[in-house]
Amino acid sequence: MNKAPTRLSYDFFDVKQYQGESRNDYLNRFGVEVVRLKPTNEVMIVHAFVKGMLLGPFSESLLRFYPKTFTEIRRRALAHIAADDRVTQKQGLVGPARPRAAARPPPMRVHEATTEKNGAGKDPPPKHNFRVELKDLIAIPNIASKLKVPTKTDRKMGPNKNAWCEFHQKNGHYIRNCLVLAHQLDELVKSSFLKDYLQEAQDDQALVVAGADQGHEVPSTER
Repeated sequence: MNKAPTRLSYDFFDVKQYQGESRNDYLNRFGVEVVRLKPTNEVMIVHAFVKGMLLGPFSESLLRFYPKTFTEIRRRALAHIAADDRVTQKQGLVGPARPRAAARPPPMRVHEATTEKNGAGKDPPPKHNFRVELKDLIAIPNIASKLKVPTKTDRKMGPNKNAWCEFHQKNGHYIRNCLVLAHQLDELVKSSFLKDYLQEAQDDQALVVAGADQGHEVPSTER
């Protein structure tokens, strides 16, 4: 009797997203192969999934903030699905009339402009609860385009050399303690840009606190 050839773990590199295939269908189809082949190398699984995806907002976010596990890919896919649903709902809404332009504030002096740019002298930003984790929030393309990515520097980002900040892409503090990101997100919240991503107080989903000190890490003083 002829037996079917044994499938090898690297066969899932042959799984590609078809033209017109949804992100969810590709994710599910790839997941079936992972369960069937039972590969143990997470790096290889992630690489195969990203390599097989068609170019789009989700694949761009994966390339920008590369995932470490297939479980992380699934979680971030759910975050993108929720964001896409809210964008679709907003498309049918008519926006309010543009308000009359307010008087322009007086120009800042040089030292004031420098302080504003670096975030020095500001009060700690208020706590904001978002529907997704901060590292996933800043990976959403329309949000990432609004953020000013910190300039690469050799300066220490904080006292904890084992802590990693996905925004600075550097060790020193956790992203939840990143004051630079917290100030930028606070400005986007004030402008209502992040309204659809804010977590309602009564929602029982996991809360992610922007800029809050959760745990024993010392907040970064990087501006």
